[in-house]
Amino acid sequence: MAAPDARLAACAAFVARRLLDSGLVKAGSGAPVRKAVESVLVFDRDRERDLEAEVEKLLRAHGAATLGAGVDYAEMFRKAKRLLAEKKKIPL
Repeated sequence: MAAPDARLAACAAFVARRLLDSGLVKAGSGAPVRKAVESVLVFDRDRERDLEAEVEKLLRAHGAATLGAGVDYAEMFRKAKRLLAEKKKIPL
């Protein structure tokens, strides 16, 4: 499940602070670093949401076959998401 905006902002602030404190990144202030980290997190979150929507669409299209086979929907969703992510080279 994808993270909400508030959690992403908090994670971005934490990562930016750690990057600056450790000296891995040098910047005049933490705001540009935090914004850069947050934009990457938002991009990744949105990509995962799109992937989940595509998996749901696929499972709905083949719903009769999965229900008839007695397969657990959550397990099928996880497997389909993993396979589709591998196919599209999206790290999970």
